[in-house]
This record gives sequence, structure tokens and C-alpha cells, in this order.
Amino acid sequence: MPASLFSTYSAGENRVTASILAVLRSLSLNRIERLLGALTEQAEFELVHFENQPARGGKGVPDAEVRSSCRILIETKLKRNAVNLDQLKRHLDRLDKADESVRCLLVLTPHEHRPDELVDLPQDHLSWASFSALDQAIDELFADETEVISELEAFLLRELQVMLIEEDLLGFAKDTVIVPARSAWPEYQKLHVYACQAGRPFQGVQYMGFYTAGHIMQLVPRIIDRRDHVRLERGLHKGELGRAVNQLLEQSPRQPGAEYQVFLLSAPDDPQKTIRLDAPIVNDLRSASGRPTAFVMGQRYVRLDDLRRAKRTSDVVESGKLGSADGKART
Repeated sequence: MPASLFSTYSAGENRVTASILAVLRSLSLNRIERLLGALTEQAEFELVHFENQPARGGKGVPDAEVRSSCRILIETKLKRNAVNLDQLKRHLDRLDKADESVRCLLVLTPHEHRPDELVDLPQDHLSWASFSALDQAIDELFADETEVISELEAFLLRELQVMLIEEDLLGFAKDTVIVPARSAWPEYQKLHVYACQAGRPFQGVQYMGFYTAGHIMQLVPRIIDRRDHVRLERGLHKGELGRAVNQLLEQSPRQPGAEYQVFLLSAPDDPQKTIRLDAPIVNDLRSASGRPTAFVMGQRYVRLDDLRRAKRTSDVVESGKLGSADGKART
């Protein structure tokens, strides 16, 4: 994995926070709002409000109005069990004295679920998010076909994900990555590989699951090897990687000479390395408005043990929330 773009920042919490802000200030407004909305769990989060011909607020109707009244304080903790209640109370007191209409203290930590200490604080202006939630929000941004992301934005967002991995902020108790797989699932069944764009950050997991047609599929292969920036060219690679490249060129619509990230996976019929769930796991997740929502749009990390027990994707999500605060898998 290449070193993060932000490796020259100062050490510790300031380094991580400054890196996140450096990326945010380089994004378009709607993408800043989307990421902050995901972290604060406010789907309609708005930094700036634009309105044509506003009728409220006085006599007369101007042609348009641009309005903003928002203050977000961010407190970053890189270690578990490092939440300082007195510090957070001081931040909340600062917000109480502020006059912005939207006020929020966002606490970012590596916990898998909300730290118990936060229960003792006033909740009106308090939000918590994990670094994994930030990583997930970025993946979903990339997966959304309605978002037109510039090359610079994409580069900075991917570099931020690399930094989160290098800083060990995402937690590695989850041993399985689930990927969207409309075309990847049949390709795995035929070729025993998963190929995606070069440079895409992945945590160091052991297994890969496939989500397609509203289900997590029954087979969960072991990741045998992973190679990044693999050029698809015949005769350039040896062994299993060479076999995989040749088959990708023969049986998939990929461009010869282009670079990909390639995962070599255990075969579907390998009883020692490929896990076979009792049945495909049906997706039953719903948005806050009650509409069906995909279990994964970019990639999502879960525990293999949770997949073994789950009947529905909501079972997987709820099991993840019950993980221990120190990031270790349940026994």
C-alpha cells in the first residue's frame, strides 16, 4: 500500500483532523454536505441554503437568497477509551453560547459503536461517528452514479482512505469485505478472481463476500492473494496471477494494458477455504423514510461469524453494533 499523501502532517490527532479538513475544503459543496450528513446522521444536512424568491422574513420578495448559519466542532480521538468527558463538556458549552441555528459537536473515534461515555452528556448538539463510517460514506459516494466526482476530488478522497488504513483507525476485527457484484459474482464463479480499479483502498481482511440481486450470496471465498496496479498484458505475469490475467483478457470486457487491482480467491468448490453459508442472506434494510436501500454500494466490512448466523442483512448490521468497544471480535 503506498504511503498516504498526508504523511507530512504533524503527528497524532491534529494530523488526522487536519487531513480530513484538507480534503473537505477541496470538495464541492454538495459532497461536503453529503459526507457531513452521513457522519452526523442527518440526511438533509445543509451548510448553505439557496432559495429563489423567498417570501418569508419581511416585506417584498427578492429574486434569491443564500443563507447559512452553521457551526460544527470536531473532536478526534485516535485511541479507544480516550474520550475525555470534561473536554467534550467544554465544547458543548461553547456551542450553547453560540448563536448559529445549526450547532453540532462531531466526535470521531475508532470505536465500532457509540462509546458508552457519551451517554452521560447532553445529546441535543452531540453526534458521534466512527472512522469506519467515514470510510463507508466515501465508498458510497464513489458508488453513486448520480455524483460527478472530479479527478482531484477522487484522488483526495482515496488518499484519505489510505491514511485511515495506515493509521489503523478502521478496526480489523471485521474479517470479511462485501462488494457489489452484479458482474463480479459470475466472474468469480468462472475465474475465481475479483478485479477492480487500481489503487482502491481495502482493509486487510481474509474473506470476500458478494452482494447482488438484493442478497449476500451463499459462497464466501478466502482471499488467497491481492495485487494492486496489475497491468493486463499476456506473458507479463507468472503463476496464478498470470493465469488470472490471461482469463480476464479472454473472458471479460477489460481493456488490454490497463491497470487493475486483482484478488485471487479460493474456488467455489474448495471445501477447505471457501465458506458456504446456509443460504443467501436477503437484504431487508430500509432508509429513514422506509424505502429499500442497498446493503452495500462501495464495499462494507463485516464479521464472518455474523454472516454465518444471519438470515437477513439487518441481522448482520445489528450484530456489528453489538461488537465490543475495544474492537475485538466477540467470543
